[in-house]
Amino acid sequence: MTARAKPECRVVDLTPEMAQTMLGENIRNRPIRHAYVKRLAEAMTRGEWTMNGEPIQVADDGTLLNGQHRLSAVVKSGTTIPILIVSGLPAEALRTVDTGTRRTLSDVLALRGESDTTNLAAALGLLHRYRRGSRMDQAGHTAPTAQEALSLLDHEPSLRDALRTARRLHRRNHMRQSVMAVLSYLFDEADPGEGTRFFEVLCISDDRPQSPIRALQSVLASQRADRTYRLPAYSLCAMTIKAFNAWRDDTPIALLSFKPGGKAPEPFPRFDRRPRSGQ
Repeated sequence: MTARAKPECRVVDLTPEMAQTMLGENIRNRPIRHAYVKRLAEAMTRGEWTMNGEPIQVADDGTLLNGQHRLSAVVKSGTTIPILIVSGLPAEALRTVDTGTRRTLSDVLALRGESDTTNLAAALGLLHRYRRGSRMDQAGHTAPTAQEALSLLDHEPSLRDALRTARRLHRRNHMRQSVMAVLSYLFDEADPGEGTRFFEVLCISDDRPQSPIRALQSVLASQRADRTYRLPAYSLCAMTIKAFNAWRDDTPIALLSFKPGGKAPEPFPRFDRRPRSGQ
């Protein structure tokens, strides 16, 4: 039996040309996820790439075993990054590559010492999309990278306070915590104090006909009544913004709805910044 060569590890400055050459040996890998490559490439372009010890893995016959998405992102971004390469692995090692659980944003936040990380991760995702002008939903292709999310939290730390308020009010108004946190934060930004007050008022039973608060309470009650139905974040955000606008302007609403699809999709509602007194 011929002895196998021992695997070798080295850190290299990986250029787009080197990455393209290595991709030429990508013959036994899973289908590439282009949206993920785009996100990685954008992060590299912004200078957010950090070598974390996760290697590019190459078999002893030169076949690429792991790393096609990072290599493709280097090519797409045109950047050079430092990265660990492990070569000389047995080709059958491909069966064990990427079989673990991928670390989520919630996991990253927990490692950083944050609390209520599931809701915080969801809130950061919504706020990131809003700031970038994307749909306020949970689509994977518009989700922030971990670095983007952490940077956003560093720049907007008051989101933590909004989430604590949402956690306190959740049992009384039954609004999804991540949605409540982000919208109260953005409403307060547009009209100081009014976002928090709106969600506090949402905790109080309102039987007035055509009340925006009552209309939103009816939507939330319908979700509680049917546990199998979960209103998409995009629609829930839209209806909550509608209710907030009507409540702030004292405009009656008989029935709260939002139709994002079909032949005539409804545009996502806006909320305007109110000038402070004296402005």
